[in-house]
Amino acid sequence: MTGRGGTAPAARPPQRATAPTDAVVLRRSDFRESSRIVTCLTRDQGRVTALAKGAHRADSTFLGRIDFLNELRATFGPDRGGLRLFVRADLVRERRGLRAPRRFLAASHLAQLCEFAMPDERPEPRVFELLVGGLALLERCPDPALAHVLLGLELRHLAAIGALPDLDHCAGCGTPLGEVAFRNEGDLGLYCRRHAGAPRQPIGAGSLALLRELHRLPGREWPQLAATSPARLAAPLPALWLAAATEQRSRLRALFFEQD
Repeated sequence: MTGRGGTAPAARPPQRATAPTDAVVLRRSDFRESSRIVTCLTRDQGRVTALAKGAHRADSTFLGRIDFLNELRATFGPDRGGLRLFVRADLVRERRGLRAPRRFLAASHLAQLCEFAMPDERPEPRVFELLVGGLALLERCPDPALAHVLLGLELRHLAAIGALPDLDHCAGCGTPLGEVAFRNEGDLGLYCRRHAGAPRQPIGAGSLALLRELHRLPGREWPQLAATSPARLAAPLPALWLAAATEQRSRLRALFFEQD
C-alpha cells in the first residue's frame, strides 16, 4: 500500500532488546507447557516482568538461573502488550546460604519490602543496592546476628522511602530526646516527656539505643551488636513504622521473630 503521491510509508524501525542490567529474581510462575513468567527487580529498569520462553526445556539457557533471589545480568526485550520477553540471563551469584530456614525468611521479607518500593519500569538504584547488599549480609552474618541485621535493613528501607521517624529529636518540639522517649497512640513520631500525649507509651532505653546504633553504623558492623543488645525488644517499633508505610503487616517478619 502506498501513501499520497505513490510513496510507500516509512517502515517502523524494529524494537530492540534493552541493554543488560543487574537483576534479582523475585518470583516465577509456569506459563503453558514449557515457559515461565519471571519477575525481577533491576538496577536500571525497576521491576520487570518478562516471559522466559522454553525455560522448562532441558536445553534451556535459563535452566538453573532464574531461581528465587539469584543475581543475574539480565537482558529483556521491548514491551509487547504488557509483557516483555526475557532474552538472556547470565548467572552472577546464587546465594545458597539463604536456603537455611531463618535466613530464607529474612531474605524473603527484605525482597518483599524492596518490591514494594520499586515500581514497574522505574529504576530505584538505592533500593536495588539495599536488596543486593542486604542479601549478602543475611547470607554471611553469624546466626545470632540475623535479627540485628534484619532490623538494620528495615531502618535503611524506611529511610530510603522517607518513612523513618527522627530517632534523636522530639517530633513535637525538636529538642534532643536523650535516652528517654515516648510514643503516642496512632502517631509514629517519638516524643519527649513534655509533649507525649496521655496515655504516653514509653520506649525502652535499650531498644532506642539499639535502633540508633543500627541506624548510625555501617551494615558490616551490625553483627557486633548482637552480643550486647537483644533485638527482640526493639523489633515492635520498626514493625509499626513498616505497617504504616506499606499498609500491610508482613507474615514473613512475624514468623522470623517468632523463632528469635
